[in-house]
Amino acid sequence: MKLAALLTVILVAACSPEPRRAFPVGFQGPVASRVAAEAARLGLTVSDQPPAGAAIETAAAPGAKAGEPEVAADWATLRFLAARAAVKGAGGVFFRLPSAPEGRDLLDYLEEWQAPVRALRELQAMRPILEGGLQAAIPFVVPPGVEARAWSYQGRQYVLLVNPSAEAVHIDAENLAQWRVLFEVRSDARHVLSPCGSNRCLPGRSVLWLEGRFW
Repeated sequence: MKLAALLTVILVAACSPEPRRAFPVGFQGPVASRVAAEAARLGLTVSDQPPAGAAIETAAAPGAKAGEPEVAADWATLRFLAARAAVKGAGGVFFRLPSAPEGRDLLDYLEEWQAPVRALRELQAMRPILEGGLQAAIPFVVPPGVEARAWSYQGRQYVLLVNPSAEAVHIDAENLAQWRVLFEVRSDARHVLSPCGSNRCLPGRSVLWLEGRFW
């Protein structure tokens, strides 16, 4: 009887759904009503008080003087900030939008609006993995200085690589040949990584999302 009960517990555990952890992405409020409506249309969260554990990053480029309107940082910078929060285990990512001149909001500046939205929607696309994936060991050697995190989800493995330094870091691209690069024009890491001499490198303050199968 004890053996039968143990087998029942094992089977129930095996058939249970993967644990889910909330990973909201969006903007820290308050924001203009028009911005809130557009964020909701895109499936992004607006919260005056983001949940504990979520990273709050400024979407404004540094350098604005007191009293002057802020300018949004470029997409590559915001993508780096969002991905670094994810690789460090944050429970979500929220951007504080830059201030706009009186009577206007960030939607009046389409290019500046698109930069944080594009960065957040990349994480939004990865939410099923970030919320329901199981933490996994990094399946290849990660160069010193590169931050990495891996998940297994529905028979696939996912790896996030972030280079937080300003300097490019050499990566053995051949080790990544069986992995598909996400969110890039080309899916082969050997073509996505930048040349550095006879090697391939992950540029400074850049991000690489990888998808592979178990083997």
